[in-house]
Amino acid sequence: MTTQKVVFTALALAAAVCLAPSTRAQSLDVTLIDANQSVTQGTTVVDFEATVFNPSATATIYLNDGSGTTSSPFLVVDDSPFFTNAPLSLAPGQSSGPFELFAVDLAATATVGSYTGNVFSIQGGADGGSFMAFNDLADTKFSVSVTGTTMAAPEIDPASAMSALTLLLGSLAVLRGRRAQAPTPSARQIRVAS
Repeated sequence: MTTQKVVFTALALAAAVCLAPSTRAQSLDVTLIDANQSVTQGTTVVDFEATVFNPSATATIYLNDGSGTTSSPFLVVDDSPFFTNAPLSLAPGQSSGPFELFAVDLAATATVGSYTGNVFSIQGGADGGSFMAFNDLADTKFSVSVTGTTMAAPEIDPASAMSALTLLLGSLAVLRGRRAQAPTPSARQIRVAS
């Protein structure tokens, strides 16, 4: 094969690749309402709500599956809200939500700290309703921060505080009145006693 044929073949191949109609992977835009949630130690369930949008101008996208992965054994993704709340499909340009997309079950023994690197994924595609497409449509990251429990100072009821103050002032007034009425020893009583 001559050099000229090799160059021509390479140019033809490059032109075919460049001029071929571009295809875009099917995708969804998923926006979590609060992707970074903070809870106190002892909380066992954290709900994540989202809106889902189909940016395609032509294809109806079917949402066939949802699943999650976490970075810690203290966290387990519950995808049942996806199957209960997410629409079966989204028409071109359609959005849905906010709705509960998934929940995270926290172990009661989860330690204080930030659990990042967690992902919830939605699979599906433009399968015409056969629910056989499981392309990766969207991956949304989330985190859970567990904070220590704090003891709140007890609140004082204003009515109880006023009652206690009134009782204290009344008691002081009575004691003061008794002191004022008590006879004071006179000089003669003091000499007699001596």
